Order: sequence, then C-alpha cells, then structure tokens
Amino acid sequence: MTHTLNEGTGGLTKHAVFALYNSCGWTNYTKDADNLMKAILNSTYVVTCRKGDELLALARCVSDDVSICYLQDILVNPAHQRKGIGRKLLENCLERFAHCRTQVILTDDEERQRLFYESLGFKNTKTLDRVSLNCYVRMSGMKLE
Repeated sequence: MTHTLNEGTGGLTKHAVFALYNSCGWTNYTKDADNLMKAILNSTYVVTCRKGDELLALARCVSDDVSICYLQDILVNPAHQRKGIGRKLLENCLERFAHCRTQVILTDDEERQRLFYESLGFKNTKTLDRVSLNCYVRMSGMKLE
C-alpha cells in the first residue's frame, strides 16, 4: 500500500497523533493528548502523510494568512524518515503560504535539521551578515539560558 498526503484534520485520531509524536520522542506534547489534539485542530493548516490508518507524518502551521506563517510542527515517524516525506509536507506548507512575507520555524540545533531547512531556503538568524535580524522567544515553564 502506498502512502497518501492529506490536507486538513479529517480522520485524525488522538491515538494516531499520540503514537506519531511519541515515535519522534516529542514527549512534552504527549503529556496532555487532549491539548495536543486541540492544538492541531486549531492550527491554520495541517497536512499529513498516511499509509492506510497509520499516521506516518504531520506538519502544521499557524498563520494570519497575510504576513506570517509559523511552521509549528513537522515530524516524520523515524521508520519513514529519509524518504522525502518531510520535504513534501514542508513544500505543501510553503506553497500554501507562499503569499506570506515571512515563514518561521524554531527547531533544535542539530546539523541534520539545519541542512534540511537550508535546502528549502530557510536561513538561521544567528548566521546572517547583511540583514540585522534576531529571533526572541519565551517558553512557559522553561528557563531559557
């Protein structure tokens, strides 16, 4: 059976979402499965990759649909990584919000992630020379240092 890409949240179950986030080690999200589902359902745009009933990957965006698109989550079950699924999901998100001036994602400081996002045109603000741009964050319940 081949995998399919789906826009929207139709057919997403809490069980499938929970299993995907856990498979990727995103346990801060799975501490409260109800809030995780609420966050996904309240997202501006969601695209998934499924194989039958199995949720292989998910990307979601929050946006004002004019000036900014924040890529909130993009995750692929580790058993299905390195097959172009994450790239396809992100390309769908970028196409959907191509009219927005800014697309932003916060991510871990890992080489694989840097290479992936840079291959799709993203720049790390800490490496910019010609544009003076900073990213500031606050995270509830977490001391940032």
